[in-house]
This record gives sequence, C-alpha cells and structure tokens, in this order.
Amino acid sequence: MTALSRGCCAGLLAALIAAASAHGQAQTAAPGAAGTPRDTAPFDLTGYWTAVVTEDWRWRMVTPRKGDYASVPLNAKGRALADTWEPNRPGQGCKVYGAPGVMRMPLRLRISWADPRTLKIETDRGRQTRLLHFDARGRRPEPPSLQGHSTASWEGNPGGRFEFVTITPALSHLTVTTTGLAPGFLRQNGVPYSEQTVLTEYFDHHQDFGESWLTVTSIVEDPAYLSDAFITSSDFKRLPDGSSWNPTPCL
Repeated sequence: MTALSRGCCAGLLAALIAAASAHGQAQTAAPGAAGTPRDTAPFDLTGYWTAVVTEDWRWRMVTPRKGDYASVPLNAKGRALADTWEPNRPGQGCKVYGAPGVMRMPLRLRISWADPRTLKIETDRGRQTRLLHFDARGRRPEPPSLQGHSTASWEGNPGGRFEFVTITPALSHLTVTTTGLAPGFLRQNGVPYSEQTVLTEYFDHHQDFGESWLTVTSIVEDPAYLSDAFITSSDFKRLPDGSSWNPTPCL
C-alpha cells in the first residue's frame, strides 16, 4: 500500500470514528425517544440485590469510633461537627440512611418500576424508599428529605452500535442526580453532609462468572462540610428471589 493510500485510509477511519462519536452523542441525548425509560432500559435492574462489602469494612460494617473520618475530605467546619457526635443521641438514628450514605450500608435492595418513568429502590435496613424520576417536567418544590429528589437518565450507547461501526462491549449506565436533601451522615459515626449537598451516582450492570452484579459509584459534593468531592464505589450481587427480604426501620 502506498503512502498516499495509507493516508486516505487513515483519513477515512478518522472520519468514521468522528461520525460514530457524533451519532452516539445524539443517541445519548434522547434515550427515551422510542419509548418510556422502562421500555428503553439497556439492562434490567429489577429484583433483589445484596451488598457485597470487600473494602472499607471498618466504616461500613460497624459503627466507627468518634472522630474516625479518615478518607472523607471534611473541611474544618465538617470535622468540628463530626467531633460533636455522640452515640444514642435522640433524633439521629435515621440520618445515615439518607441518599448520600445509604448505599454504603450492608443492606439488601429491592428494585422495581413504580411507573414507566420512575424507578423505585427500597432498602431493608432503615426501610427507605428512593424514587428515581426520569421525567422531571412539572416537578413541584418539595421540602428537604432524607432521600431528596432524584432525577435519572440512561446514558451511553446501550446497543453498542453506531451508524457505521459496532462497538463491543456496549457501554451504558444509569446516571442519577439527587438534590433537596435534609442534613445527614455519610457514616454511622456522625460524619456530616448538609442540605447543600449534591449527590451524583452512576449505576453500572455487568455479569461476572455467571452472576449479575451492580456497581454504584457515588460522588458527594457539599460546599458546607467537604473540601473536595467524596467518591466511593459499592457493589451489589443479584439474589435469586426475595426469600431473605425482611425490612427493619431505622430508629
């Protein structure tokens, strides 16, 4: 192949990649054009899941000692507030079950569609319910709450196909942004987040050795108590049924 031929091929390949990228962005911008978010879901999240804790054991499986906020980028104000925490103080038992902290707990999830545009996540520990709204139109102001208001969208290229090329494997995830939160705890020992917090989550589904897994990457941004974003990743394995589902309330 001559240098001129090689140059033409390279230019054509670059054009194809650019066109594929632009087309993929267009697909991302309107994932629900052909149906409801339930209809166009690139993977199935419904069913029962259990948390698999393989890291951060001392912060997730037990209540850490007072003042143990290692790895959380608390600012001076956040550290001062965390240092005031006392176990068994009335009114604080549910604060760790707010949206920024609940997915780090050792718990089970039950995921279902509340309607074709709203995904529902229920937890057994704390008996919390998160509603992920794919259609934010007509949203009315709501008072701050533990779970806040979550907007969701399917992102990426669910089918792995562009107009000119096929991408393998297909890349897609569920993006969730939560605001309108009441103040709560990032950890069971009173590591705080404020009502100014914005929580961004990415839900990714994959198969591993014949088992179905869900990975939730969380980004907590709080200008009141954090000097930087607090980023964690939590894994859940699909359960065969709901035989172990036994919700208990927070106290």
